[in-house]
Amino acid sequence: MTGSMALRRLSAPRQRKHRLHRHPVSTIQALVDQHTELLTVLESQALEYQLDS
Repeated sequence: MTGSMALRRLSAPRQRKHRLHRHPVSTIQALVDQHTELLTVLESQALEYQLDS
């Protein structure tokens, strides 16, 4: 991992907190969208696993 990548990972929570404070509705909507997308991917993988078994 390069130094800039490590710095980005360390600053991500601070940036997230800043966005949540400044733009709560859009930040929460983005988090819900990310969660929904991840859930969809995980559910489709589980379905593929069941069909392969």
